[in-house]
Amino acid sequence: MVIVKTAPYGDWESRISAEAATAGSRSLSSPRVCPETRRTFFLESRTDGTNGIVEATQDGPQHVLPTKYSANTTVYEYGGLPYTPVPGDQMRIIFNDSRDQSLNLLDVDDGTVEPIARSSSLRYADFDCHPDIGCDSTCQWVLAIQEDHADPRPEGVRNFVVAIDIERKAIKRVLEGADFYSYPRFSPDGRHVAWLQWDHPALPFVGVKLFLGDFDEKTASISNIRHIAGDDDDSISEPRWSPDGDLYFCSDATGFRQLTRIRDSYRERIHLPGLESAEFGDESWMVGCQTYIFLNEDTIVAAPVQNGKYQLAYIDLETQDWATLDVPLVEHRMDCLAPLSATAFIAIGSGSTTPRGLYDIEILEDLETDITLVRSSVDDHFLETIFSTPIPIRFTTLKAPHREVHGFFWPPHNPRYVAPEGELPPLIVVSHGGPTGHTPPGLQMRHQYFTSRGYAYFAINYTGSSGHGKAYRNALFGEWGILDRDDVAEAVDYLAWTGRIDKQRVGIEGGSAGGYNTLCALTWHPTVFAAGVSYCGVSSIANLAEKTHKLESHYVEVLLDLKGKSPAEIKNLFASRSPLYHAENITAPLLLVHGDKDVVVPIEQSGEIRRKIRERGGDAELIVLNGEGHMFERAESWRTIVVEAERWWRKALLGRSE
Repeated sequence: MVIVKTAPYGDWESRISAEAATAGSRSLSSPRVCPETRRTFFLESRTDGTNGIVEATQDGPQHVLPTKYSANTTVYEYGGLPYTPVPGDQMRIIFNDSRDQSLNLLDVDDGTVEPIARSSSLRYADFDCHPDIGCDSTCQWVLAIQEDHADPRPEGVRNFVVAIDIERKAIKRVLEGADFYSYPRFSPDGRHVAWLQWDHPALPFVGVKLFLGDFDEKTASISNIRHIAGDDDDSISEPRWSPDGDLYFCSDATGFRQLTRIRDSYRERIHLPGLESAEFGDESWMVGCQTYIFLNEDTIVAAPVQNGKYQLAYIDLETQDWATLDVPLVEHRMDCLAPLSATAFIAIGSGSTTPRGLYDIEILEDLETDITLVRSSVDDHFLETIFSTPIPIRFTTLKAPHREVHGFFWPPHNPRYVAPEGELPPLIVVSHGGPTGHTPPGLQMRHQYFTSRGYAYFAINYTGSSGHGKAYRNALFGEWGILDRDDVAEAVDYLAWTGRIDKQRVGIEGGSAGGYNTLCALTWHPTVFAAGVSYCGVSSIANLAEKTHKLESHYVEVLLDLKGKSPAEIKNLFASRSPLYHAENITAPLLLVHGDKDVVVPIEQSGEIRRKIRERGGDAELIVLNGEGHMFERAESWRTIVVEAERWWRKALLGRSE
């Protein structure tokens, strides 16, 4: 029998330790199945921040990459797909290791690694093998993105599509001239290549175009290049060939990213009644993702997102009928699917009360499913009853322009505790990055660390978030730093009005653009928030525009709609939207956390605002994570974040100084 204790919110003892929420939690991504052998691989993070390649075997997951290597990439700084299996008599995997910027070939069965190339200035990602590799053919080409940092300035970095001869260790640049490339993919017969490209000031989700060319396997050259889809308004994502040679991609021409195909030069949208307002295909900053796959030439499994929540859809391409597969998962982000057979596939996802995991899913008669957990992202086993369940939130703002705002609310939950009668819980608002990212309702151990201790958590998908259609995302363009900051303040009012939280005990946190949102909220709504935590947040837009990396070096132009503005107008606009120049308004205690190797948002962004706040006697601390970049990777760093954040919230929201 469980003895239920009465204790104030925030003082509940939890079985979820900092170690369980960090060191005991790993990331899983990029499942890939060798088309010839059907052997299955995926990426798994190690506690030191490196990535291992793991094979799913009948005896359980087996690490196949020696620990001295890491399968990762920093192409476009955010990275993406760093490896792919290579068909053939030997089971080999080509992978990039960003620690020494090397390109390598792993022999899976004997564990040896053979270098293909190493250069301090070259990076590789997003690999695709020619279909004749492993056959009785001399063709040994693998396509990839190559990024050249010989001139490290944003304007000096150059990007290419290359063909890699894995036998001769030769690399040839086959596409150049565009600012960015992604998803170079061979057709099933190897005669054609499709790819995406875009130029500044376009972004991975705005103004991306689809191209097609003919491939000569003898010379590794691409000719007869033609632009076949995408323009400044219709952006394309995730091109993929069907087994019978049709080219599929996702287009947001309708206002939501929808599956589209080109068959015999005829372009048509796949009409799926009920999913017209869902979004297919990944449009993040990462490259090489798979969020829809072919089980055969007539069947697709996809992971569309609708109002921030994901599902698995089974689609008959000929009838254009579809059904939701009955699996207990609500979040499938980025690189999450791989086909196994005509009736089975691999999926990475999380449920509302189940941690992220890698699953083998078999489709049975009547579309029932047999789902097997292959690998969990957590070491400790917790009963699902210990976890808080998310509640979808949607409200209309009172302040003009009137708009709907979305998010997910996790109430405090611990089966062993209740709060004193009449007490309302403290709230932590979390703002995602991007700012065009979004937070789905899947279980996050770090969120549950706090909800199990008596805090409420609200993940706001403010105006500009993806997963809600193009109009919702684009509404932020020109209004960055205004609508998103006002959304969080109105969300607090709404949650207080509905009786869910104590309005006097509200904190806000976020990373990157979410850190900017945190700083803006504290600056322009100082009476709403009792404290804040900013992870690698933007405090000065001018500094960001001047010093960020190539991929985002023109991002501010779009977010602030700088077209046609004079230098003086731009300078004033930068200052008006930068918390650094209004830091005297920040009265709430502020904790800043930043990696000293961050090239996306340099660490001086946090150092400068701390200095400004301290100059007027305010409370601001800066924790420097040595060796970390913009995307924190080491378990030790995440443990520091969790422990220090709890210390901060207990002091600022609960009044506890111990």
